[in-house]
Amino acid sequence: MKFNIMIVDDSKSVLETLQWLLMDEPYYLFAFDNPLDALKVIKTLEWAVVVAGRSIRKMDGLEFLKRVRADSPHTTGIIMTDDNEITGELDTSYSECVYRLVKKPLKRYDIKQAVKMAIAHYETNVGSKEHKTLKV
Repeated sequence: MKFNIMIVDDSKSVLETLQWLLMDEPYYLFAFDNPLDALKVIKTLEWAVVVAGRSIRKMDGLEFLKRVRADSPHTTGIIMTDDNEITGELDTSYSECVYRLVKKPLKRYDIKQAVKMAIAHYETNVGSKEHKTLKV
């Protein structure tokens, strides 16, 4: 079964790198450089995992994942962050929408492992039911 994965970052190079790293995995990948555009489609599919940059233009990555969680409560969130962006533990208001933190610069193994673990977490919480297809 293939899972829907959303990637949101305002850096085109980060989006392209993640798509390249994950292209051989059993995922349908959707990349957005604008979190507002991503939110418009969140209800069109069942999303297993959303990977978002911590600092993205137009909306903070944590706030973005909080809004995703409101519309898609079973979606598992991953935040990509620089060491200096989050110095301590996540605020408790975000702990339910962020499953994992992945440090930038991204390392191939770390991001692939984080997505695999997030999918396992998603499957545990939702089960492996069929996912809706994109309605365009």
